[in-house]
Amino acid sequence: MPKTRNFPEYYDPSSEREIVTPSPFGRKNLLFLQEAGHIKLVKSHAGTQRSSLDSYLIVAVVAGSGSLQYDGRNYPLRAGQCFWVDCRHPHGYRSAPREPWELRWVHFNGHSAPAFHHLFEGAGGPVFTPLDFEGVARRLEAVLAAARGWDAPAELRANAELAALLAGILNELAHGEEGTAAAAARLEEVRAWLGEHCAEVLSLDGLAARFYISKYYLARSFKQRYGETIFAFINAARIDNAKQLLRYTDLSMGQIAQRCGYKEQSYFTRRFRAAEGQTAQQYRRAWQSRAGKK
Repeated sequence: MPKTRNFPEYYDPSSEREIVTPSPFGRKNLLFLQEAGHIKLVKSHAGTQRSSLDSYLIVAVVAGSGSLQYDGRNYPLRAGQCFWVDCRHPHGYRSAPREPWELRWVHFNGHSAPAFHHLFEGAGGPVFTPLDFEGVARRLEAVLAAARGWDAPAELRANAELAALLAGILNELAHGEEGTAAAAARLEEVRAWLGEHCAEVLSLDGLAARFYISKYYLARSFKQRYGETIFAFINAARIDNAKQLLRYTDLSMGQIAQRCGYKEQSYFTRRFRAAEGQTAQQYRRAWQSRAGKK
């Protein structure tokens, strides 16, 4: 099947759309694909506005930002977020003027599609932030790959990928992200990164953007998993680094404070004493003396 591009000049040439026609068997028995695609804008445009379309739409924002209008409400969107809408309802979406976005999407339907969407609406929606965003994007790419060579086996593959996509989304929303293997792996990734970058200026908003995670989810689940807040962990990592520098270098207190992420030496001094029950100078004298005897 030839690629169906037909995109205006403000779309990157790599953009792709595949429109397919389900078989009678598919319409009756499967979650059937109608359209799948991947677009990348080089500049923003007026966006899309539709209603009364017999379809369900899932979109993943791979890069950039924009907004969704659905049932009279506006929802901001950023990279790492998705939305799932019933296209019979009035809806529209558009890229932010200064951040042209990149999207993956799928239009689908089927006898069980309304029930799946009803469960999704009950859990929140229409916008959600999957912890395993890359997994959602891979499922959408797999559906698009099936559409590229549309035939009976491809229709069955698309059905399987759609079912797995919907089940994954609903499972995460219904049972909480904390229990999933992907959630645990992502939190470990965040924690390891924080240990390496603890001296940098860090914020929840910045971490959420880097790891495609809601900052509220990140703060809550990090504390649940590790028993301390993100910023308590960052401070402990900074103190650990300071101990290394106090014991094994001759750097001044001001230099150590700067290397460990403290802008002011006085603040570093207070934080160190609160953590260790002694000053940084006392810690250095005690441990350097011990080291000299070894």
